[in-house]
Amino acid sequence: MQLKLMYQGKEVKCEEHPECQEKFCRRELLMKVILSFVRPRIVPIINRIFEIQELFQLADIVSQGENQLRHVIRICEYAERMRDKELHELGINRDTLLTAVLFHDVGKGPEVDDRNWDAGEGKPVKVPALLARYGLPSWADYREPQHYHLVRGLQIARTYNLSPDVMEAIALHHHVKITPEVLDVVSHSLGLAPAIKEDIRHFQPEQYAVRGSKLAQVVAILDQLCAIERKFSVTPCLWTDATKIEDELVKDLVIGVALTDDPRFRLLGVEIKGDETVILLDLCSFGTFVRLHSEYEVQALKRTVLNTIRSVVRAQNREGQRQRDLVGLVGGDEFVVLTKVRDPAVVEKMISRICGAVKTKTGFDFRYGYGIGEKIPDNFHAARQAANLKKRIKFLGEK
Repeated sequence: MQLKLMYQGKEVKCEEHPECQEKFCRRELLMKVILSFVRPRIVPIINRIFEIQELFQLADIVSQGENQLRHVIRICEYAERMRDKELHELGINRDTLLTAVLFHDVGKGPEVDDRNWDAGEGKPVKVPALLARYGLPSWADYREPQHYHLVRGLQIARTYNLSPDVMEAIALHHHVKITPEVLDVVSHSLGLAPAIKEDIRHFQPEQYAVRGSKLAQVVAILDQLCAIERKFSVTPCLWTDATKIEDELVKDLVIGVALTDDPRFRLLGVEIKGDETVILLDLCSFGTFVRLHSEYEVQALKRTVLNTIRSVVRAQNREGQRQRDLVGLVGGDEFVVLTKVRDPAVVEKMISRICGAVKTKTGFDFRYGYGIGEKIPDNFHAARQAANLKKRIKFLGEK
């Protein structure tokens, strides 16, 4: 078998023996690519890949924009993150889970490579007899070529004499019904945000509707987490509260990095046009507070102010539905509110309510400014200029 390894669009070759196809050289080349994007602590898991020769072909397959060997490794990272306490609660052995995730997509081949194939061309077909043995009913949403790898994966797994639980996980990870109990345990173990849990819970109920083991459910959940990463581009935020995503999004908006089609808006359930009003709130005397208090107290104050602002700036639209004004901490002591309100008088009232609430809660005042009518980065610049004009100028010799 000739192995071609690609990294950043270029073929990686053995410097000493370019034409060498010996097993040792193939291993060194593959490790060179893999170690460039994995954490060192899962290297022992990566070594197991070399015991499964069929996984090598995934290195040259891209499906839904993701290299399929990287997809397998990413799920291994999720599995490795799960804590022993939760695995014991589910009755799952860690080694069994890692085996299941390593083999779950082993049957994939060129038929799922969407660089030369449109995913919309897939069509529903009759459930194969091999999958029916694992409880997949005739009415299940089984499509080819998207799901052909389930049959092929089972055929390969048989040659490795895997346990029945692992075989079931391979067969059902695209169709097993994920129960709330299992999802809650996995979410607690990985620290998933509520928004991530809800996305998994309500994803394609017509497809994920077959009863299966807890192991199959966990593999399905981890598989969906990879899909969520691609869908929302929020890899750093998967294990944090949705407010962290909001915080990062506000920072990107005010400096012009994020655009209105950023997928994180869908995750937060927010729609913007890109010309929202920007309110900048700058804490007064914050530098003195930093000098006199511990880092823990400083961070606690920031969280308190941020949560207080979020509790105040929530508006009702004409239909009585709640809208979200985005709030974020963009600097050491600068808080930003993005709102659809354009009336300066109403904006001033909003600022007055915010300042009053924060003053009552923490004792701190704000310097503030706002920008209206332009793009978000321009409005942010105008808000900062207005806030700076409110700074008290210290004269020479004054403390």
